[in-house]
Amino acid sequence: MEPILNITKFRFYIIFFLIFFTSSLYSQNLKKITLQLSWFDQFQFAGYYMAKEKGFYKDLGLDVEIKPFEFGIDIPKEVSDGKIDFAVGRETLILERTKNRNIVALYALFQATPLILMSTKESGINSINDFSNKNIMTTIDDSSEVSLKAMIISNKVKIEDLHFLKHTHNINDLLDRKTDIISAYISKAPFELQKKGIEYNIFDPKKFGFDMYSDMLFTSESLINSDLNTVLLFKKASLKGWEYAYSNIEESVNVILQKYNSENLKKDELIYEGKELKKLSYFNTVNLGEIKKDKIQRIYDLYNLMGLIPTPVDLDKFVFDLNNLKNLTFSESELKYLERKDNLSMCVVPNAMPFSDIKNDEFIGFVADYMHLIEEKIKKPINLIPTESWAESLKFAQDGKCDILPSAVWTDERDDMFSFTKSYLNIPFVLLTKTDTTFINNISSLKNKKISIVESYTIINILKEKYKNIEFIEVKDIDEGIKKILDGETFGHIDGVSTAWYKIQTKYLTKISISSKLDENVDISIATSHDDILFGIFQKAVLSIDEYTKNEILNRWTFTEYKKDFDYSIIWKILIIIILIFMALLYRQRLLKRLNESLIDKVHQKTKKLREVNNKLEERIKKEVDENLKKDRLLSQQQKMVSMGQMIENIAHQWRQPLSLITTSVSGLKIKKMLGELDDDFFNKTLDSVINTSQYLSTTIDDFRYFFKPQREKEDFYLEHCCSRTIDLLQANFMENNIKIICNINDVKVNGYETELIQVLINLLNNSKDALESLEDDKKLIFIDITRENKKAVIKIKDNAGGIDEEIVDKIFEPYFTTKHQAQGTGIGLYMCQEIIHKHMNGYIDISNTEFKYNHKIYKGTLAIIILDIVK
Repeated sequence: MEPILNITKFRFYIIFFLIFFTSSLYSQNLKKITLQLSWFDQFQFAGYYMAKEKGFYKDLGLDVEIKPFEFGIDIPKEVSDGKIDFAVGRETLILERTKNRNIVALYALFQATPLILMSTKESGINSINDFSNKNIMTTIDDSSEVSLKAMIISNKVKIEDLHFLKHTHNINDLLDRKTDIISAYISKAPFELQKKGIEYNIFDPKKFGFDMYSDMLFTSESLINSDLNTVLLFKKASLKGWEYAYSNIEESVNVILQKYNSENLKKDELIYEGKELKKLSYFNTVNLGEIKKDKIQRIYDLYNLMGLIPTPVDLDKFVFDLNNLKNLTFSESELKYLERKDNLSMCVVPNAMPFSDIKNDEFIGFVADYMHLIEEKIKKPINLIPTESWAESLKFAQDGKCDILPSAVWTDERDDMFSFTKSYLNIPFVLLTKTDTTFINNISSLKNKKISIVESYTIINILKEKYKNIEFIEVKDIDEGIKKILDGETFGHIDGVSTAWYKIQTKYLTKISISSKLDENVDISIATSHDDILFGIFQKAVLSIDEYTKNEILNRWTFTEYKKDFDYSIIWKILIIIILIFMALLYRQRLLKRLNESLIDKVHQKTKKLREVNNKLEERIKKEVDENLKKDRLLSQQQKMVSMGQMIENIAHQWRQPLSLITTSVSGLKIKKMLGELDDDFFNKTLDSVINTSQYLSTTIDDFRYFFKPQREKEDFYLEHCCSRTIDLLQANFMENNIKIICNINDVKVNGYETELIQVLINLLNNSKDALESLEDDKKLIFIDITRENKKAVIKIKDNAGGIDEEIVDKIFEPYFTTKHQAQGTGIGLYMCQEIIHKHMNGYIDISNTEFKYNHKIYKGTLAIIILDIVK
């Protein structure tokens, strides 16, 4: 019996040891991080509490210690010296930069400071003008905040006329008249006075125009340079914690009461605080934690104006911007890693131009040039491991035969095998078919069709799940897919828009066309093995290359190859039409030679103009292609590439009827001439129709050229003209979908980029069109109103499509937010519209749901409002 007991005990110890060992091993994998709070426990830090309690930090490999507040700690210095990793601070952090403290603000939780001044109604202090010679109780930090100082000084009250008292943090001192005015948080003190039934006055800086940032999460430059990945992960998990805390205020309050209630706060106090702080976090923004450079500059200028900036501060270094980290330095471990390596190796995607291909064992294309820049950044050669296909490249990387995949797409399965850098390229997908196929609005209508797609593309499973009635055929590359289309084996082929456009222009211009734009797109990143050091090196290298450089490389490859293999057959077709028109004009000249000299002069002038247009047509086509492929408006380029299919559809609609009219007219002339029935009246009318139609085609070319023309300088333009151009581009498509556009436009002059505003209007109108397509009501309406209001130009676009779900309407301007499946759609359209209107046009844009009456019927829909400055 005793041996059995001993064996049982032995097994128990073994199991206990294994549990303890695995737990310890797991905890060792978590990176220890410290976060210093700026005040005592309350809802002000709920997001960090919830990120820790819900495991958001742990899920990203972080073990976070939240350090409680203590008086006497110089928190910015502790962070700058590396003793603390992260901390929460006020707007006064800008002043800390003047003390040679290398701190960097990661985000601003509160878009307006919660700090206010308060007085009781009974005190008779009802305005800031009543502050003179009064006692004001504040902390040292409160009194140094520029928001309070600016509010007081702007009301012509001198700071030296105030008597400052040390803050006791007891609201009863205000009630007992130990002080006349007290500084407090808007999320706390008002609630205390409400419970006591005391009437009070609030002096809020943001109501005086001083909406300063507060509660900024900050870290040190050294931590960003040495461990950028940890900084990004901590920021991401913290914001996720705040989103959860604001969405679940009562649950967050319960957690605080159980684990973080050193101040013995009550539940109703914490709930009130949470609701008030949520308002401040989303004050004039939908992006949690947003920091705008112009607002930081305004805060800095106010401090400087008050003589509080002894030395200049580089605000670009003070505000963390992932897209502007150009001069990242490698850590000591990263440098040692690179020293040990003679070279690095990569496996690529062959036959995917203009992005990548292998010719004579040489890597070429956009990705090749991009990786050459990476080589310059890391000072280490990256050698090519040739492969026959993307599937083989993926297998080589899994087997460790190559260090990186320079153009990989993240998936759940690949996440277990590789680490992925920040995306450096987004590729939308399109459907290729034979040229005689009409434009397809939605490929879900292609039931029982065969469509090919390159094997190992990550979107295959998504497409198969979404379009179950379509048979998808996997092929080796795009050339095999197009061959199957031409041989009649498949109806179409799905591929990236740039690759598809490249193949059409270089090999299949008259045989293959883009027939539909898919919602699906992919983000391209560099994939490395799960080596933190190797991943960190490439993450920094990717972040150091700006958008302009990437776009220049892509444009250079696309444009260069297009020039080499341009299909001149289209020029011959155009020349044939020109010759026919020219011959007709000569024949007309012979028949009308007896007319007076003035009429002959007019005919000669028109003929001369037509010849000039015809002689320059080839040059104009090349010039327009050049301009379209070299768009230098960086924010609009991606969305215009996504909308290429829609533009092709609109061009087809605009050109189809005029071309048919020209063909029919010329054929009629030929037949009547052969039959000997050609009379002068019919001949003249037919030629006038051909000439007018040709001029219309020329005008149409100019309209579409104008949309794609980059605009480098701002200019004055009229909104009526801008709106008319937009409608002209979309009218045919909208008419086909039975959508009626109703305009009420007052002509107003504004200053900015007209082509970018057209892009915004197209985006908004296409969103309305997509929503209206599923509307069962016969009346599909879009209203465009342009008015003058308070010296502003107001553009209103509304539809009767039913509106947007109220639960998501506050998030529609967030980058990469979309109502579609997470692998479909970029979600950048409305975000880009907001960037264009705010930054490029210095205006305002908002989208909300609306209800309106038209023709005695009530409709519900979406209302988009754009406000711009009027040019005097």
